[in-house]
Amino acid sequence: MNMLRFKFLLILFFASFLQFNTAFCQEFIAPQTLEKNILSINIKPLSAPTDAERIKASIEIQDQLLEGLLNPISFTYPFDSLKFTTIAIASHKDADCRIFTYNAILQNGKFMHFGVIQRKIKKQMRTFILIDTLETIAKDAEEETYTLAKWPGALYYQMQPYKYDGKSLILLMGFDGHNNQSNRSMLDVLYFEDGEPLFGYPLFRDGNDDPSASSRVVFEYHKSAQMVLRFQPEDKVIVMDHLGPAYEKVRGNKAYYIPTGDYDGYPLNGKTLVKKTMSSMNFGQDPKPLDPKTLALPEDLTPPPDEPSDKTDEVKPTKEPKKSESKTSKPETKKPEPKTDSKKKDKKKKSDDDDDDDDDDDDED
Repeated sequence: MNMLRFKFLLILFFASFLQFNTAFCQEFIAPQTLEKNILSINIKPLSAPTDAERIKASIEIQDQLLEGLLNPISFTYPFDSLKFTTIAIASHKDADCRIFTYNAILQNGKFMHFGVIQRKIKKQMRTFILIDTLETIAKDAEEETYTLAKWPGALYYQMQPYKYDGKSLILLMGFDGHNNQSNRSMLDVLYFEDGEPLFGYPLFRDGNDDPSASSRVVFEYHKSAQMVLRFQPEDKVIVMDHLGPAYEKVRGNKAYYIPTGDYDGYPLNGKTLVKKTMSSMNFGQDPKPLDPKTLALPEDLTPPPDEPSDKTDEVKPTKEPKKSESKTSKPETKKPEPKTDSKKKDKKKKSDDDDDDDDDDDDED
């Protein structure tokens, strides 16, 4: 019995030894090779002929990242070539992780997101796969905390570490193309608990009177609009466009919301983030409101006839007379008078000729 146990322990020892050596001697993919491999297929999630091919290429890129980002030297490799393609890389010099995100655009106009988290733990790397579920999550998504299996997908373009409530949080700013009617922008929170990543933390309040904090903020707006959502380090504030309906009749339908020209912000002060109106923000040019009355908008953002617009009741009467005048003026274009003049000239000419004949007769006499 003891001999059998000894043999069993011996087998376990050698199995553990071999497993350790396999991990220790693992041949990592060089960052340059990883970058080259992804560049060879990164356009397929957007342009492949079928949805199946686009999803297949997206999964292939994800597998490449999951394996290649385990290389310890890859954490400081910039992957500059990927930043100028379809892959967004969110990083910060004070963060121990990076997020690589990208999307496949399906033929029905919907965006399907893919991503990988790379985290540095001492001298080793861990990678986490992200599974997009934003399209199917509940309407109260702003109140929930999600695991990797229920990732609220987005393209993250900026991250900002933030200390609050004794936790090391990472504020994430991202974009979601959503569908062919609307875009979405997202302000989310990433943090790690027992080594596992979680998304969403009760941090955002609409104002000082808001008693409870939301775990994330989701902004939805018209497909043709662009929204500012970014961290301003010099002011230590997250700035975003204030959104409003294109006209009153569509209030509540976020697919018709557009930037109003005003800005809101979440100042970072070590407490919950309370939204406030920004009195003045300058992004290199004076902000101007997107007003349906002053700017050319897509047809679906143009107010219907019964809504206040450029076509007021005073304008309509001025157009009708012009049409009627144009109708009455058509006969005048025939210019009958010149014809009568020409006849008169002909008669005059004949009379002159007759006079000439008379003169000739007189001469003969």
